[in-house]
Amino acid sequence: MSAVRSWLRNLVIEPRLRRRALVFFAVLTLSFVPMAGTLGYFSSLLLAPPMSLLAAAIGVEGVRAIRSRIPAPRDADDALWRLAGDGIVELGWLLAMALLPLLIGMLWNINCDPVGGFAYFVMGPVCTVVIGWTAGVGMTILVGDRPRWQQMLAAFLPFCASTLVGVHRLYFEPVVFAYDPFWGWFSGPIYDEGVAIGRRFLLYRAYNFLAVAAVWLVLQAGADAALRVSPRRMFSDGPRRARSIVAGVLIAASVTIGATADRWGFTATTESISKVLSGLRETEHFVIRYVPNSVTAREIEMVAAEHEFAWSRLEQRLGRAPDRKVESFIFVNGSQRGALIGADKVEVSPPWRQQMYLSHRPWPHDVMHHELAHAFLGDFGDGLLGLPIASFRFNGALVEGVPTALAPRPQDNLGLHEQAAILDRLDKRPRLASIMGAGFWGAAASRAYTAAGSFVLWLAETRGWPAVAELYGNAGDFESTYGTSLAELEREWLEFLRAIPLREQDVEAQAQRFQKGSVFRRPCAHKAAELLRQSARAQLHGRREEAIELQRDLCKIEPDEPNHVLRLASMHASFGELEAASALLDELAARENLTATTAAIIAEQRGDTALLAGQLSVAGDHYAAAMERGLVEARRRQLQIKRIASKDPALAPAIAEYFDPFGSEDNSEAAAILKVWTASKIAELPGHQALGNYLLGRQFLIIAAPEQAAEVLELALAPTLGEPTLSSPELERAALLAQVSALTQLRKWDRARALFARLEALAEGEGHRQEIAEWRERIDFFETWFAGA
Repeated sequence: MSAVRSWLRNLVIEPRLRRRALVFFAVLTLSFVPMAGTLGYFSSLLLAPPMSLLAAAIGVEGVRAIRSRIPAPRDADDALWRLAGDGIVELGWLLAMALLPLLIGMLWNINCDPVGGFAYFVMGPVCTVVIGWTAGVGMTILVGDRPRWQQMLAAFLPFCASTLVGVHRLYFEPVVFAYDPFWGWFSGPIYDEGVAIGRRFLLYRAYNFLAVAAVWLVLQAGADAALRVSPRRMFSDGPRRARSIVAGVLIAASVTIGATADRWGFTATTESISKVLSGLRETEHFVIRYVPNSVTAREIEMVAAEHEFAWSRLEQRLGRAPDRKVESFIFVNGSQRGALIGADKVEVSPPWRQQMYLSHRPWPHDVMHHELAHAFLGDFGDGLLGLPIASFRFNGALVEGVPTALAPRPQDNLGLHEQAAILDRLDKRPRLASIMGAGFWGAAASRAYTAAGSFVLWLAETRGWPAVAELYGNAGDFESTYGTSLAELEREWLEFLRAIPLREQDVEAQAQRFQKGSVFRRPCAHKAAELLRQSARAQLHGRREEAIELQRDLCKIEPDEPNHVLRLASMHASFGELEAASALLDELAARENLTATTAAIIAEQRGDTALLAGQLSVAGDHYAAAMERGLVEARRRQLQIKRIASKDPALAPAIAEYFDPFGSEDNSEAAAILKVWTASKIAELPGHQALGNYLLGRQFLIIAAPEQAAEVLELALAPTLGEPTLSSPELERAALLAQVSALTQLRKWDRARALFARLEALAEGEGHRQEIAEWRERIDFFETWFAGA
């Protein structure tokens, strides 16, 4: 018992023991938080800053201990190596106290990639404690024999200065990732699951250790036995002069790299991005930057018009608009955007910057209106970030819910409220109170966006947009804005949702969309994303064994995810192994608790496998089985086309070539040209003129050729005598909307309007009607805008 008391007394009195215990129990507590407490990216990101500060304190204590040590060190080298030895021991204990709870936590946390997680730990906490300790030592020696608290403040200054630089970049520069010596690597939006350690992070750490080496060489060149540095001593003999020269070179290199961080990819500026996005189009309200010779460049006038159209709609709803131009950066694709600013999978628009970072999508851009809403709302939120922050209250649901409501996106025939009603029917709707704060990002994105967006839209429809703008400004003070509680408003909203009639096929079609959970609820999300990337690359380069093995590993770490097995079957088929693909699909189809959409995708892929094998009747049966499920409209159209092909031996090879169901994803212009060629061959087949021209028209729109698209879509909608028309309402509706787009781009306003009567006759729900209404509004705006341009 006395030993325990003695240990506890030492724990309280001894700073080193107190520090170790603090780290151990803090990390042990963190280990119970999903993802953040697992050895990997998130835990390393969270641990690196406090660990670096503790390491700086260890550096201060190390210098003070050397100066007070009896007997004193014999000379400078003895003092430095004692300092380093003591530092290695104490830093080792600190890291062990952080790593051990994370390893213990693997008893209750799933860790799919402990080796990769340890690599993050090395690149994060291990590197930062070395850098933090060096900063503590260097600053303590620099400020001299001052009181301990002053030395501690000096030791923390590099951390504070570096953090301020990072915050300045994130606030003012067009970048959403950050590299920092003490924080490590912040990859950007949390919805980007691919956060593998890459060449750029390794290069950044090499740059950090240039500075560490420079500091150590300065100490070796200029320090005495009491660790006091004298410039005169640095050049007192040959070895010291050599160290000083090398240190000078390293310091110069470090300063140069830091001053040109954008050239190394460690950050980005408007100037560095503009070297890539050198195309420029200015309008009354926008500065649009894009890549010359890209698809965006070919349709830039329509892109500019769409920006202005979105501005007009938002200004009408909110009653006012930003008093400065919004900058819009349009990258060729997500990969280019990810490499330059750090957001690969998601569009981004920081409200405080009033900038949008978009990747190219077929015109009209379906996400731009939402991102512009973020820029608009920068004038409605708090003065610093333009976010719903007030009285120490932050409202995450309004951050995304208001833009979603301002620019609702239909899902086929479903409007935003119908989507929320299905979410409620599926019992996957998050409680509003749970997402009104930072908890919004803990919920699955599809569920949180839909629920928050529908709720805000309902508020706007029942109580007006000015009140919503006020609610955003006061960060969700419902009592102040509406005179009632959130709970009462939620009750009324749910009554409204539950009165909306729903079709079972729509509920089935949306079930898959709401199935995926939050990245924080998927312990293998980051490893899965990396394996998927590696297997796709191996497949693209024809490395069959590597691709298959990686995909099998992916199936093992997330065995309940049917999409991984589907991809493995697809991979076998892409290598001509149709029997292996069929066996996997048969096994997958026998699983229980599959969603309707997943079952339909399995059936479709079984049909694709049979189609490639020349078993047309078998393929047709599988396609028919898939059609019986609730599916989104785009997949229904694709199945309808494939089912037609299964009945015609002449059409089947062309359709297989057009859809290329087992090929690697290829969005290049070369791939688009091949699809144009295949679609033109389909149009020449007897009985398939309408279908071929419909496919041809869609491809022409993808490559920004509206004149050619309009010509062939006219044939799709009105084929020559003796040729059948498009075989389903879904295909006809898609062809009509494509023709409206083509004619709008050609500025043939009246011809485009003439198609609305046919579209309205084919509308099945609120989503279709909203889309038609938006096209009417767009054409009216464009006619006026282009007339005044």
